[in-house]
Amino acid sequence: MSEDLTQQVQEEVVRVSALPLEEQPAAFAAIRDLLEKTLNSDENSSQAN
Repeated sequence: MSEDLTQQVQEEVVRVSALPLEEQPAAFAAIRDLLEKTLNSDENSSQAN
């Protein structure tokens, strides 16, 4: 994982942790979606080579 993405995820986790509990599941799901998208993008890039 790139350093920029790692920093972005860390900042998002801190931000989401400060949200009211009822808002956290959706916000953490958005982080998960970003990570899955990044992982799938990296897999597709390595398969193309």
